[in-house]
Amino acid sequence: METQEISFDVRQQGQPIEYAGSTSYVSEGCEVQLEADGVQIYAKVVKTNADQTFEGEVTDFPGSDLDELGDLKIGSPIRFEDRHIFRSAT
Repeated sequence: METQEISFDVRQQGQPIEYAGSTSYVSEGCEVQLEADGVQIYAKVVKTNADQTFEGEVTDFPGSDLDELGDLKIGSPIRFEDRHIFRSAT
């Protein structure tokens, strides 16, 4: 399954990820909040990679009526970096 290339928003330098739940790190199974052009994207982490990137699957576009964002749809596979994660929950 090929992951979508998306230009995700980046957290400000020094701004930590907000964590909810029992851990303070991102791992497989976590639900993360990403953003692209200010639109929130929720994704479930399905794989952590040795190059410190993550692979996930889009689960929702909360706060909007969107079912898709460009070529990105609910269920789309994506790849992202730590700097793209705003919130993470277990």
